[in-house]
Parts: sequence; structure tokens; C-alpha cells
Amino acid sequence: RHCVIRDQKNGEQFCFLNNLGELGSQAPFIARNSILSEYGVLGFELGYTYENPHALVLWEAQFGDFCNTAQVMIDQFISA
Repeated sequence: RHCVIRDQKNGEQFCFLNNLGELGSQAPFIARNSILSEYGVLGFELGYTYENPHALVLWEAQFGDFCNTAQVMIDQFISA
């Protein structure tokens, strides 16, 4: 929600997480919204990490019950 700010005078966007220059070189940070289909989203993100093992992919379930529909993916693919 707040990872990118916009300058109200000229409209330029600034992402704090893409400007951590003091820490050395970094990969670009990209935030994406996804639909609330936890099963599908977790499966997509798991597949994405297999194809791009150098990416840090995070899945955020905002409420505990959101993980319930993704439990099959967790049991069969992630923790197996």
C-alpha cells in the first residue's frame, strides 16, 4: 500500500525498496496484487520460485483463515 510514493508536484514515483544504495547492488523490488484465491496464488508463486530460484517471493495471508484453502498446496508441495 505504501511501498511507492508519488510526488504531488510532478507526479514522479519513488519506491524506497528500490533505493537501498547503501547496502550495495540490489535486484529490483516489484509489488504485485493478486486475487484472493490462495490456492492459485500460492501455486503460482511456488512455480515462479522454481523457474527463478534467485528471486525472493513472499506470500502474505492477511488473516489466518486465508491459508486454509492453500493448505493442500502447503502439504503436498512445500512441506513434502
